[in-house]
Amino acid sequence: MSRSMLRRNFMPLAGALAVVILLASCGGGASGNSLGVISWPDGDKETGSRPGQRAPNFRLENAAGEAVSLDDHLGQPLLINFFASWCENCKEEMALLDEANSEEITVIGINLREGPETVERLAEETGATFPLLLDRNGKVTRAYRVTNLPVTVALDSSGIVRDFVLGPLDEDRLNDLIRAARAGGDVGGEAG
Repeated sequence: MSRSMLRRNFMPLAGALAVVILLASCGGGASGNSLGVISWPDGDKETGSRPGQRAPNFRLENAAGEAVSLDDHLGQPLLINFFASWCENCKEEMALLDEANSEEITVIGINLREGPETVERLAEETGATFPLLLDRNGKVTRAYRVTNLPVTVALDSSGIVRDFVLGPLDEDRLNDLIRAARAGGDVGGEAG
């Protein structure tokens, strides 16, 4: 066999092997320990960010590097709050969200593209004790179609979006979100 023939036969095999090695080292996409938007354990791929749709599942790290998944919280109503440290309305509603976080409803904050030090500093400033997760590349924020901050999304215990508020929360809006999440509530949505 000539050298050129060997090279022609070997190159596609070497390329395929390189792709396999690269995928294995990255966690292979939406499974394993990858971060960002991930598949639901039941394989449901029909997700969306609007009321009545199953919320996009995600796995993100907190400032300590611990991974948290949305599917870890199935079986309990949930509020997801999208925020950033530069957003004054986001900072102002942290205390209200922290007060709501209880055995009856779980609150998770998702920070848009800031580092762990910034998020830890914000938690100290605002007194927030609920989980604050890092969406470093913005993919989860995009999956929820968030274009302005803050946004708070209410999910029922099955992970279905039940309501959302665009803009800052006040006590009445927060209570409406909690009721919707607990009851599987009326599907709606409210701009702030």
